[in-house]
Amino acid sequence: MKTKILFILILSAMSLCAPAQSFYLRAGLGAAVCTAPHLNYQSSQSSFEAVRTGLGDGIPVVAAAGYYFSSHFGVELGVDYFCGFSHKTVDDEYGLISTAKHRGSMLALVPAFVIKFDAGKFSPYARLGVMIGVLNSEKTDVKLSGHSDTAWVYNGKADYTMKEYGGIAIGAQAAVGVTYPVTKMLSFFGEVNMDGISWAPKKGKYTKYSVNGADKLPGMTTYEKTWVFEKKTEWESSFSSSDPQKFSLINFSFANVGLIVGVKINLGK
Repeated sequence: MKTKILFILILSAMSLCAPAQSFYLRAGLGAAVCTAPHLNYQSSQSSFEAVRTGLGDGIPVVAAAGYYFSSHFGVELGVDYFCGFSHKTVDDEYGLISTAKHRGSMLALVPAFVIKFDAGKFSPYARLGVMIGVLNSEKTDVKLSGHSDTAWVYNGKADYTMKEYGGIAIGAQAAVGVTYPVTKMLSFFGEVNMDGISWAPKKGKYTKYSVNGADKLPGMTTYEKTWVFEKKTEWESSFSSSDPQKFSLINFSFANVGLIVGVKINLGK
């Protein structure tokens, strides 16, 4: 009963608005900073240092199509691409120096509800939507140099790239902004955009692996160059070289807050 009353109230509120139906397109880009960093650890020969990193630092690129079914209320479907900045860590353990750079990317669909207000020349608006990350990845570039007889017998230099991918991410997006009309069809917009989303990859693989300049990837087995993430893993006393390794699930945060600017094209009814 309460749900029906709420639905009737929403419809009534919409009916009070002028029937100014209109379509629009918008596109923009900006910069974002991570709001939920995790801790990485980098080491020297005598100490460890915690470094706050996260995949939410980067450049968001947005494109969306929307429809206002009244003067103030509308819906929108956005396509957001996030290109993350690299985070660098350096480990120096007993002469083996490892330099790693981590970065992430995400392509997300964002269905959203939009409300706008009239304030003279400017039109403030707010948007609340669901983020569905469909193409997500995390890449790590690693360079090794030196010699170590501890964990891994190694001499010379190694250079490899790991990619972790797969899986769907679900989160939320909120934004507040303002549009400024240039012509009847063209407007500029600026907004503060907040993403709350994290992602757990399903698979991983080496995309590059060289030692002292020699490409080792073609000679590596499936077990050596690929892996999968599972909710529960057990110790394996034996394994098949034709199967990928198994690791416990990990989670990456893409949560951030950013400033985005762009253009909006009003298409009318």
